[in-house]
Amino acid sequence: MKNLKNILFTSILLCFATLGFAQDSQKSQSANGSHYKGKGQLNVGLGVGFSNGSTGVMADYEFMNLGQDFTVAAAVSYYGWSSSYAKYSTIGLGVRFRWYADRVLGITNNKWDVFASGDIGFGISNTNYNDGYENQGGNNVSPIYWGIGIGGKYHINDKIGLHAIIGTGAQFGITFGL
Repeated sequence: MKNLKNILFTSILLCFATLGFAQDSQKSQSANGSHYKGKGQLNVGLGVGFSNGSTGVMADYEFMNLGQDFTVAAAVSYYGWSSSYAKYSTIGLGVRFRWYADRVLGITNNKWDVFASGDIGFGISNTNYNDGYENQGGNNVSPIYWGIGIGGKYHINDKIGLHAIIGTGAQFGITFGL
């Protein structure tokens, strides 16, 4: 368990250190005048996993434009769930790629962003079994996880907004312009 805490602490520090490398949070503008806000956005929210009924929290920070309409984000999440015989939790660490479809869809209102997203990373899982006699459990690191989704953001102003994603799970949260 001590190893798990050290890995978690180090991973969280690395994710938040990414914030220090943020450059500007200016709106991106394409040739046809459509806008999307991507780089410089911190997205924090609550999530539900569809495969096991897990609930949790997630955060990602879009730190880089990968190309026209694409961003890359460092992502971290925590999800937990239980069954009649065990309690499970997973800490996910990875990257989230977003393709903003504003330009393709002709969305010129800078209050709205529509995107497709894909996640890839690894998970640190903990399981505690209760066999009726004694508690048992263990930790492991999954070699890879992935997820896909579609979503949208509504920007109340340049500094705060709301976001939602549905796909391999569902997320709803707040977006901060940094």
